[in-house]
Amino acid sequence: MRKGGRFLVGSCLQNMASHLVKPDNRNCKRPRELEPQMPDSPQLSSLGKSDSSSSESSGLFYKDEALEKDLNDMGKEINLMLSAYAKILSERAAVDASYIDEIDGLFKEANTIENFLIQKRELLRQRLTVIANTLHR
Repeated sequence: MRKGGRFLVGSCLQNMASHLVKPDNRNCKRPRELEPQMPDSPQLSSLGKSDSSSSESSGLFYKDEALEKDLNDMGKEINLMLSAYAKILSERAAVDASYIDEIDGLFKEANTIENFLIQKRELLRQRLTVIANTLHR
């Protein structure tokens, strides 16, 4: 879905832009015969004008409906992508927090070992001092 979703949104944006810029774009998904046709000659009878205006208004309604559907589809797709992204970020934050906890535990263990070794070194130094003192006498 991630790959397809990205291309679907881009396709919808292109489709919407083509509806807004040029009404008879070849990338449009609907057939050309469903789009409103502009009359070739300005001289029409009154009957032709009313038919033309009603078909033009229904064509505009269809365009608005298609645009609204595209916007709704894009909104749903964007919401899905954002929720997937938020889920991934949340999982990453949880993993990062566990790494921090693990590193803190390692530092505590390292400090404990360091303190233990310092004590052992002191004990060894004291023993060697005692041995050296007894040998000098």
